[in-house]
Amino acid sequence: MKFLTYAAATLLIAIGVATSARAENPAHLKQLLETNSCQGCDLTGAQLEGLDLNGANLQNANLSGANLKGTNLNEANFNRAILVEADLENTSLIAAKLHGADLTRTNFSNANLTLAGMVIANLQDANLRGANLVGANLESADLTGANLQDVRQSVTNLGRVQLQEGSLYGYDISGVNLRDTDLTGTNLSGADLSASDLAGANLDDANLLNTNLMNARR
Repeated sequence: MKFLTYAAATLLIAIGVATSARAENPAHLKQLLETNSCQGCDLTGAQLEGLDLNGANLQNANLSGANLKGTNLNEANFNRAILVEADLENTSLIAAKLHGADLTRTNFSNANLTLAGMVIANLQDANLRGANLVGANLESADLTGANLQDVRQSVTNLGRVQLQEGSLYGYDISGVNLRDTDLTGTNLSGADLSASDLAGANLDDANLLNTNLMNARR
């Protein structure tokens, strides 16, 4: 009986440790919500769905497995942040900075990534299905195995967006910059990549069925 009790207690402790390992740091979450800034913070698995985090500074933060569905992240700074398997479905990331971020298996389905910067970002196996990539910069990014099916380039859903650094007026939003990007095995079926820059991109084994490459640079 004592052995069983000890074993049960050990199991509960192990489960608690595993759970805490997946949870965000409460102090870091409080800091983000109060100051809209939390550089290098541990927000693993944080529940941030539907919040207004416009312009948030999350540089170098760990948001692996975080729930950011429908969140306003316009102009947020995620440079070199970790968002592995995070959920950003229907999230607004207009002019967000994700340079060098680890976006492996991140869900960006139907997200608005207009003017987003993702230079040298790791997007392996990421889901970008139906995302808006007008003017996005994915130069030298790794999209191996990513899903870009039905990616679109439309400004109709921007509405009256106001950015901290100014309006969208004068921006070049004609296409996505995929220069030198690794698109090996990427699903690009039905994507609108018209007027995009694909110079030097690796399209080995990519699915280009019904992809719109009109006026694309290759």
